[in-house]
Amino acid sequence: MSRSLEYSSIKPKISIILASGSASRKMMLEEAGIEFDIHVSNTDEDKIKKDIASKPFSEQVISLAKAKAKSVSNIYPESIVIGGDQICELNETIFNKPGSKEQAVKNLQLLSGQSHYQNSGVCIYKNSECLWEYSETVELKMHDLTEEEIINYVEIENPINAAGAYKFESLGCNLFSYVKGSSFSVRGMPLIPLLNALRELGIISLK
Repeated sequence: MSRSLEYSSIKPKISIILASGSASRKMMLEEAGIEFDIHVSNTDEDKIKKDIASKPFSEQVISLAKAKAKSVSNIYPESIVIGGDQICELNETIFNKPGSKEQAVKNLQLLSGQSHYQNSGVCIYKNSECLWEYSETVELKMHDLTEEEIINYVEIENPINAAGAYKFESLGCNLFSYVKGSSFSVRGMPLIPLLNALRELGIISLK
């Protein structure tokens, strides 16, 4: 388990663990000044995805987030465990992390000029019990991108591990003409609702 301290200024009342290897979620918590540890869940996500495939995407992300958080909470029952998940979809088709530059180009070609959705879910666990859960869906419309723009973007940012094949927190925001919803959720976690929940649960405070 690794600890993120570089930007921390808020020490929680109870230790916080992020049950995710997502660089974007890590960055958001760091930017919010939260001290936390990281323990990546070993949950079999593919099996869970098959079991919940018939559910709405907004429910799927919660199910996946809760499965990851619970598996880590079973190991660290006294800690606060945050789980998150994200699904990018266009016309009921899920766009997973591309895994290669070639697939990233193909994904962006399909998304170009289209409105699509980022579904983001987050939850809080303690003692293997869910204390809070939340999901949010953001609508985004991408510019009509030329092939050259797409190839150049992929070469610069290498978004092979990003849902939708773009990194909204950096150069990727230039790909869009319209965004309806929270940029934090586009990045993979509804940060403000999460911070509010941690505050209401008495876990964090600026005091």
